[in-house]
Amino acid sequence: MLSPSRRKSPLHKYSRDTGFTLIEIAVTLFILTLVLGSLLVPLATQVEERQIREADRAMTEMLEALVGFAIAQTTPRLPCPDRTSGGAGTANDTANDGIEDYVSGGACQVTEGNIPWATLGVNAADPWGNRYRYLVTSGFATQASPTMSLSTSGTIKVCASHPTSSTCGGTNYVADNVPAAIISHGRNGYGAMNGSSNTQISTTGASNHEIDNTPSRTYSSVLVSKTRSGVSGEEFDDVIVWLSPNVLFNRLVAANKLP
Repeated sequence: MLSPSRRKSPLHKYSRDTGFTLIEIAVTLFILTLVLGSLLVPLATQVEERQIREADRAMTEMLEALVGFAIAQTTPRLPCPDRTSGGAGTANDTANDGIEDYVSGGACQVTEGNIPWATLGVNAADPWGNRYRYLVTSGFATQASPTMSLSTSGTIKVCASHPTSSTCGGTNYVADNVPAAIISHGRNGYGAMNGSSNTQISTTGASNHEIDNTPSRTYSSVLVSKTRSGVSGEEFDDVIVWLSPNVLFNRLVAANKLP
């Protein structure tokens, strides 16, 4: 007969039979990690997709604001960009204040800069905290003669990939003769103006397609709009919209502002 001290209690036996070993706990934690990882990746993708839709919606509203601005002017014109640097510090020539910058009674101070958010009453920054970039053809925004007419032609071009000349060439065209375009530089923000620091984010690591939508582009009036990609050397997450000259002219004629 075993002594009481050596006798195993039923409770002790139950614990040995039903408890978890360290190996079992490790396997369980590993499985939980895999499950959580598989859930977090789609969640991050969903967040980015929502941000892209938000940016696209905001920019589409900006196109409407551009048309509304043109209609509201005595002599129809699009607003000038808000410059991102320099300026005289005057009412219509101050960088990063959200107000269009132009020579009084004349041309725009710059044809590329921030969307003039205060002038238009729209959002200044995209969902990633960077400023929306705005380009305009000078003939559509000048207050000096000759002003905008039905014969005014846009100088901005939109290509489907990185251009090798000042024209998109062949089937690479997405849009031509564009009066104005608006760009969000997406999640990576390459080349964007940061909304809080008023400094331009480096383009180091950006693909040629994304550099084409920054002031560092090779051809001054040629932009790129293509399918998003994370492939090395082909990265692209910019969101870009543009104003069709036909839509603009149609709206101005309907409002009796042209011809």
